[in-house]
Amino acid sequence: MTSAPRGVLFDAGGTLVQVHADRLAAGLRRRGADPRELPDAFWRTLLLLEDEFAPGAGDAGTWWSRWLDRLAEGCDVPAEVMAAAWKEANDERHLWEDPLPGAVECLTRLREAGIKIGVVSNADGRIASALESAGLATLLEVIVDSTVVGVEKPDPAIFAHALAPLGLHAHEAWYLGDTVSYDAAAADAAGLVSWVIDHPGLHVLDHPRRVRTLTEFADAVLGAS
Repeated sequence: MTSAPRGVLFDAGGTLVQVHADRLAAGLRRRGADPRELPDAFWRTLLLLEDEFAPGAGDAGTWWSRWLDRLAEGCDVPAEVMAAAWKEANDERHLWEDPLPGAVECLTRLREAGIKIGVVSNADGRIASALESAGLATLLEVIVDSTVVGVEKPDPAIFAHALAPLGLHAHEAWYLGDTVSYDAAAADAAGLVSWVIDHPGLHVLDHPRRVRTLTEFADAVLGAS
């Protein structure tokens, strides 16, 4: 039985928030592309972080444009059209600002139970503003952005930037992310208890602690208390 945590840390993209599909789709339509496959293609392409774009592929700066090409392929949209639409929407406002179902309720339940909560995210320096747009920032006690602190998952050192401000030791905290290769691997190496969330039900890598929804995860946290 996993002991109850004093604190819970979350990944951001793919865990608490997703790409704002409507904003990206609008940019595709303006360029004459049909975005109807975008929602499904987004989740399928995100799975490539466990394979083609796993940690061995280097940091995100080295493979990001290829990941976007894969998203374009999944949508049957020309790569240059996807790149232009993404840049336009993301420059206007961070695209990862759409809260996933149950995000507000999950964070609220944990806060009300006295559990310290925060985010540890591989991001571009703007994840705090994205979480604010999503209506989640005020529910979090600490937000760690890899670009801001200079270290990214799967390096376990990133967690010190969240644990110290929260006054937690690693063994007192759980971490929920959407990948085994980045999120769970980093959390395990840092000494946290790792969990994986599979919103679309498409994951292929095994993990001993897996949930499908944020409601299910909140139940697991509170049930361990």
